[in-house]
Amino acid sequence: MASLEERFQKGLEIRERLAGGQGRIFRGSLPVAYELAPDMYRISTECLYGSIWSRPGLEIKYRAMATFTAAAVLRAPSEIRAYLRNALNVGVTPEEIIEICMMIAFYGGIPAAHNALAVAKEGFEERGMHVTLPETFDSSLTPEELYARGLAKHQELSPDVFGYHPAEPSPEEGDLDVLMQEYLWGAVWTRPGLDTKSRIVCGLAALLVMGGYDLSTRRMIERALRQGLARAEIMEIGMQLAFYVGIFPARAFMHIANSVFRSPEFAQSSS
Repeated sequence: MASLEERFQKGLEIRERLAGGQGRIFRGSLPVAYELAPDMYRISTECLYGSIWSRPGLEIKYRAMATFTAAAVLRAPSEIRAYLRNALNVGVTPEEIIEICMMIAFYGGIPAAHNALAVAKEGFEERGMHVTLPETFDSSLTPEELYARGLAKHQELSPDVFGYHPAEPSPEEGDLDVLMQEYLWGAVWTRPGLDTKSRIVCGLAALLVMGGYDLSTRRMIERALRQGLARAEIMEIGMQLAFYVGIFPARAFMHIANSVFRSPEFAQSSS
């Protein structure tokens, strides 16, 4: 087991990598926090950076995506700015950041997505990046065609698309389901610019932050396994976000994941 000093030094290395070479002097997204509670710098460097960001099992790029997603859903501008910088410094592209924000519109709400996009634009411009995605949404499609596209994508990831409702849905629930098939699945999940694994990682991160959506979380974990994510990768998302959203939602997420791993469909598969 690494000593506390070894963890601290490893944490400094990770901070430096995330901060683009400034980690040993960077004091976090809100430096005043360490002025009031100086021990927080040492504890966070050892625990978060030296013991969690440095863990095997999930590539640092996906850790950065999950962390950015969490900050965006939480609508925390200072953290969004810092985690945007981290993500760009470990290879996440501006286009991928924008695509993540578009997903957040559905998983965290339009205000959260707009806030994250505004902060991201400022961060891009500070780096001399002037990024605008081309318009790819095909407005010539009929609603039926958009629905069919969304249903096909949804069924690709979740064969039992209509398994959400234990009872017959109300008309209002049915209308919402149609809109989600059309726009979440047909217009967003089918977009270029962010691969399926990255979308699943960000979807899991958003659900972990929101909490209290056991069925939706379970189904996203099932999608992850069907798409080839390892059990360790899924559990590491919970580890990664424990320090950002709190240990209780992270632990609840890990408990749901473990229950999925033990379900008949996945119990015999290897991790």
